[in-house]
Amino acid sequence: MNTNNRYSNALMESMNYCFLPKSIAVIGASRDSDRELKTGWVGRLVRYQYQGKIYPINPNATEILGIKAYPSVTSVPDSINYAIISVPSELVPSQVKDCVAKSIKVIHVYTAGFAETGTTDGKRLQAEIKEILKGSQTRLIGPNCMGVYCPASKLTFDVRFPQESGSIAFISQTGVGGRRLINLATGRGLRFSKVVSYGNALDLNGTDFLEYIATDPDTK
Repeated sequence: MNTNNRYSNALMESMNYCFLPKSIAVIGASRDSDRELKTGWVGRLVRYQYQGKIYPINPNATEILGIKAYPSVTSVPDSINYAIISVPSELVPSQVKDCVAKSIKVIHVYTAGFAETGTTDGKRLQAEIKEILKGSQTRLIGPNCMGVYCPASKLTFDVRFPQESGSIAFISQTGVGGRRLINLATGRGLRFSKVVSYGNALDLNGTDFLEYIATDPDTK
């Protein structure tokens, strides 16, 4: 990671993948079609009409919601811009390791159970992820967060959010509070350009997103 010039052009370019990925892997996609469609990340992408490539990752499935599934991100033959990790916390480090090996640009760790718990195990798992990322070009949102809502790319953590873009950016540590604010704002006719819930900020944090948003032509 670039620690000497945190706001380098390379970082700004890589952060485009946070909001505008052309391909997304969902690690931990469910074989239960009803469950996945209602509450899963593949289901969210399908229901919100995400237009990029979707790669469900589940070692026990060959197809999820009619989309070809893969046992791991490293078995996907194509490049992947963005990965959403939704597996038990103890399995997250190995999945992050695979994402780094695959040269995935951005990882969103939805899973909770890390340093925010205050437990020894949670802190250890988070430190392990940080060590895996060291020296790589892969950036991480989270862990323990809702991730990104960007109407322009049809990426969302809530399918009830409007698909119409606006000019407001919203950067939030919390996911529940962020969802509440978005619902209140959109109910009053306000629309968003880019939203992120970044959770524990193991890697990318509020300052990073603020720096990026400050140069975003879609945000006023």
